Amino acid sequence: MLTAIDENNKIINLLELDRKELTGKFYCPSCHSELLIKNGQIKVLHFAHKSLKSCNLWLENESDQHLGLKKILYEWFKKTDKVEIERYLPELNQRPDLLVNGKIAIEIQCSHLSIKRLKERTENYKAHGFKVLWLMGKDLWLAEQVTELQKNLVYFSENRGFFYWELDFQRKKLRLKSLIHEDLRGRIICLQEEIPFGKGRLIAHLRLPYLAQKLVKIPTFKDSKLSSFIRQQLYYQSPKWMKIQEKYYQKGENLLTKKFEGPYIAPLGLNLLENFTDEMTITTFTQIDQNVKLYYENFLINFQRNSLEMLYPPRFYAIMGKQKKEK
Repeated sequence: MLTAIDENNKIINLLELDRKELTGKFYCPSCHSELLIKNGQIKVLHFAHKSLKSCNLWLENESDQHLGLKKILYEWFKKTDKVEIERYLPELNQRPDLLVNGKIAIEIQCSHLSIKRLKERTENYKAHGFKVLWLMGKDLWLAEQVTELQKNLVYFSENRGFFYWELDFQRKKLRLKSLIHEDLRGRIICLQEEIPFGKGRLIAHLRLPYLAQKLVKIPTFKDSKLSSFIRQQLYYQSPKWMKIQEKYYQKGENLLTKKFEGPYIAPLGLNLLENFTDEMTITTFTQIDQNVKLYYENFLINFQRNSLEMLYPPRFYAIMGKQKKEK
């Protein structure tokens, strides 16, 4: 941690002081137990509890990545906005890594946490009128497939569809992955953009998905070996694919005889084979308050039926649907 209170109950921010200025005893703002000052060869200067048993907000030692990213983002925000680091919010009993302009909580997540805990923290922020942005360290970067935890860290906008924020500590980059789609194998397709740390106004970069902008798009592709993949999954009785096959049997159909000719790619959370009934299954995303069902419906009507060769954001399909109704 990078903040503490001194013997006069004054907030001490290590990013604003020199090591020589630190005298006396220091305490945790939340549990009030005494803290130590640590300054190793790897980690930046920071406070540490003598014992974490007394504090329910600091469950483990912070990594060099986490401390370093907090320092970098604090200094980046500070150039143009009001920012507080590790501000204790007693009404929430939470301490966001950074609090920007009094109402935007920035959480830098470098390690795995339970979905239950993530939902509790997110809902607590929302209930008290705070906007929370989760920015992910290396262990939570998107790979070939999206995990359940990562689905609950995804955001949504009409201009960028499903999107996800990553922080690259080594390369000093903020990374936006947007227009996140999946194919039937569960592999993700997305648009990736990088912003060097310190460039421009950080809060403006984080608002980018919601701003009016030039249309973005991603080329589609056909998976020539998809039928073989599905046969293999059924042969080995994959629970996911056996469940889908059962639904097809109920309709008098069979996945083994189905021709997979078009690009079977869909927005995150929409399975093109499972959602063939009117009762569409909607994935719950912890960070998303918008109703994405309309996006799914517009996609199914305007992408699949028109055999589009590009993946577009939700606003594009909505406009297509409106134009058709007006004709």
